[in-house]
Amino acid sequence: MNTVKLVRDAMSPVTATLAQQATLVEAVLEMQRLNLERLPVTSAGQVVGLLTAGDIRRALPDTSAWDAVSYAGRTLAGEVMHRPLLSASPQDPLEQAVGVLDERGVKSLPVLEQGRLVGMLTLADVLRAATTQARLTWGSVQQHMTRHTICLEAQAPASEAAAKLKVSGLRVMPVLENGSLVGVLHRRDLDAATHRRAVGHGDTILADQFFLDGLTVRDFMRPPETYVLDTAPLRDAMAAMLKHGVYGLPVISEGGRVLGVLTISDVLWALLERSTPPA
Repeated sequence: MNTVKLVRDAMSPVTATLAQQATLVEAVLEMQRLNLERLPVTSAGQVVGLLTAGDIRRALPDTSAWDAVSYAGRTLAGEVMHRPLLSASPQDPLEQAVGVLDERGVKSLPVLEQGRLVGMLTLADVLRAATTQARLTWGSVQQHMTRHTICLEAQAPASEAAAKLKVSGLRVMPVLENGSLVGVLHRRDLDAATHRRAVGHGDTILADQFFLDGLTVRDFMRPPETYVLDTAPLRDAMAAMLKHGVYGLPVISEGGRVLGVLTISDVLWALLERSTPPA
């Protein structure tokens, strides 16, 4: 990644942590106070896991506000956090850490030095570091985008969309209505809805079909607040992802035709100077 060589060059110096015995209510309050979406979880001074806002949302029951508050008040961070912990060192090559983010499908890595938390490396940090490079460093969007992507109809069943996302391995799909782009569906939004509805039911075979029954893509899609032209420099697309807080963009032609999507994986492969995804 040219001038940005090490993890320490891109990481955010965040050192806030959350005790493993903290409740989810305490975790939410701390995240809101610090304006963060993830916190490393500690026990006896050691980082033992990572808790994200998404983890909390997925854990909460989707029955009533009272049930959600009650559950959050009695559930501990250690019961919901990610483990085992993936981490990086400040001295690690940034490309190595980017490879872990991509291959493990995670959005952040705690950065540890001799077991002590010294910062966090997030996808946003990686994009931010990359946008300091020249606009044409990685060429145009069309050189890296995922082509021939599957498009969804707004009225299609949400369970059908969930299946297509899983089979394709994509994190985002354009949503069309009468041939026009009307939204974007992110896999994480469907996953979060399924997890919320599954709380209290235990593991269920065909969970997507069961918990998304009767819902459509329109119920979960986000408005197409931004898109990118296929001829745009990849750096501009990275900046758009940062601005809008998304990790996938529909790619259209100058005539408005949907050509595919640019996913965060496409971007990470470009930063790693890969022309195709790893086997």
